[in-house]
Amino acid sequence: MAVTTTRTSSTSERVAAPRARGFRPDIEGLRALAIIPVLVFHAHEFLSPSTVTGPLGIVATVLGWVPGGYLGVDVFFVISGFLITGLLVREAETTEGVHFGRFYARRARRILPAATATLLVTLVASLVILPAVRAGTTAVDVLWAALFNSDVHFANSGVDYMGVATDPSPVLHFWSLNDEEKFYVVWPVVLLVATLLATKVLHRRLRPTLFAALVLLAVPSLVWSQHLVSTGDTSAYFSALSRAFELAAGGLLAIAMPLVVRAPRAARVIGPIVGFGVVVWCMATFTTLTPFPGVNVVPVVVGTLLVIAGHEAGVVSRGLSTRVPRWFGRVSYSLYLWHWPVFVLAAALTASGQLSVKQTLLCIVVAIAVSWASYLVIEQPPQRLAALRPTKHALVFGLALILTTVLSSVVVGRVAEARETAELGAATAGIVPVAKVDTGLLYIGDSITTRGLPALDAALGAAGWDYTVDGLGGRPIVAGPRTDWKPLCLDQPGCGADLVLASRPIPGTVVVALGTNSFNVATRRVAPPTATDSGIRNRTDANGHWVILGQDPAAAFARGVDRVMAMVPSTTTVYWVGMYLDDTRWKNVHWRENNAAMRAAVARHPNARFLDYAAFVESAHVPYRPDGSHPTPDGMAQRARWIVSQLR
Repeated sequence: MAVTTTRTSSTSERVAAPRARGFRPDIEGLRALAIIPVLVFHAHEFLSPSTVTGPLGIVATVLGWVPGGYLGVDVFFVISGFLITGLLVREAETTEGVHFGRFYARRARRILPAATATLLVTLVASLVILPAVRAGTTAVDVLWAALFNSDVHFANSGVDYMGVATDPSPVLHFWSLNDEEKFYVVWPVVLLVATLLATKVLHRRLRPTLFAALVLLAVPSLVWSQHLVSTGDTSAYFSALSRAFELAAGGLLAIAMPLVVRAPRAARVIGPIVGFGVVVWCMATFTTLTPFPGVNVVPVVVGTLLVIAGHEAGVVSRGLSTRVPRWFGRVSYSLYLWHWPVFVLAAALTASGQLSVKQTLLCIVVAIAVSWASYLVIEQPPQRLAALRPTKHALVFGLALILTTVLSSVVVGRVAEARETAELGAATAGIVPVAKVDTGLLYIGDSITTRGLPALDAALGAAGWDYTVDGLGGRPIVAGPRTDWKPLCLDQPGCGADLVLASRPIPGTVVVALGTNSFNVATRRVAPPTATDSGIRNRTDANGHWVILGQDPAAAFARGVDRVMAMVPSTTTVYWVGMYLDDTRWKNVHWRENNAAMRAAVARHPNARFLDYAAFVESAHVPYRPDGSHPTPDGMAQRARWIVSQLR
């Protein structure tokens, strides 16, 4: 996301024609081509598929017109590289150097007020709206964003921006701002060195030297970006190294601009038309399945460069210079900051984590209104305030904002941690320490285990177990393919409780909480994956039940129990947690028969115990999510407390 202003000082290098101007209304309008697709793309990500029918279905269709709307960030990168480089080069030509203090003072006045306000409001809203565990992780994310390293944080956390994220971070979008800020650190230093080299050593003109320096930065960045993409490394999307060539491309154009503006007017009219068309085409045809960034971002970068190179010539420039694009361009920074947390926090208030069409439209309106207010009240005043004009004052102001955000994130993190402890009290109520000499325990689970891990940790800890939890989504009891279906985790090393037991020492107590992965649900892809939606839907029959392609028969459950029990010593007690599935969706799964088979098989082994979880769900009215297979957070706490209380 570009955050540089289009208002720059007048050029120090005069060219024949046309004359360069300090303010480019077409670039201000070009920001609309970046922010509107990003806004629409993210709005569509949170749109619930179950609400797209009826009269408002056309709205959902329109929101889906830009599956490559995330490319707006790349347009921002090019614009930012162009404007920042142009500003620095003109200063270097005038003074034969770069005043770092003035540069970072401008950045502090321009970037930090709105960013700080967004982070602080998001922190407080997360504490009020989100569960304590998620509010705590948001505080950590805000801390990284305040320190300009959320891109590194999300990359190292294994977040796949193009894949499905459960409960995405409200500040996930700060990765692009932090990428740019790294450019702000590196490029002025490179420019200063190149300036000294050109003027003091080589006695050559500055611009050719700077052009060569940027090429040496851009080419390796593009090669590295493509390498990460080709190897499937999800950090490619966030990495500043894999994105540097986009900012560098804008810088190369800024350096070459005195030559570009001498090009024939026809070229500067046709070029923006072609470039604009390429960018729009990419946004309409790229999806989250497109390998990205790497070489696939090159057409967008080149298209944006062609639009900027037109230098206010032709129909594209006139169109971008009109009132509506320029208005969106002016508020684009604030709109980028605010729209994502609005969507994330609004979705968190719904049961499904997604929004209806009406809710989505309301979020768009709220995001735009808040952004306009942020632009007027927060973003603009510091740039005009006389007290912040001195460089030292602006730098101290910026440092104070950073420290405020850092301290606030720490405080909110502590509050969230205390609230989490209180919330997890439901998982530990009534649990007494286990009366055993051997307190070693291995808990083998699936996605229910991984999603409910905080509650399970609290319950096991309260009982005094020396435990290890091994959770893996899609895990069946026994590994290996079936005749008519295969487990979701078939290709992963720990797929199956038998493989887990074969790979580690077996303690005195083992819990096997599996069984709800003993079938294959028919699915269909309806859309590319997004940050909140896989794009895959389960098929339903005429009664609204999931269509099952294949499932383990009762006899297979009995064999699975026997196989696992043969692997453990007779001194180890194995607790088998029975299954439960909501028949509203899972009527076609023979889970009750399989439960009965598991119970019967367990009864044959003296060191095995069966825990009738289905009976507990029905008696305690354990709340479940709409998918019918995963409890809600409260349900996870009830489940954990009940299971751990059965371990003797």
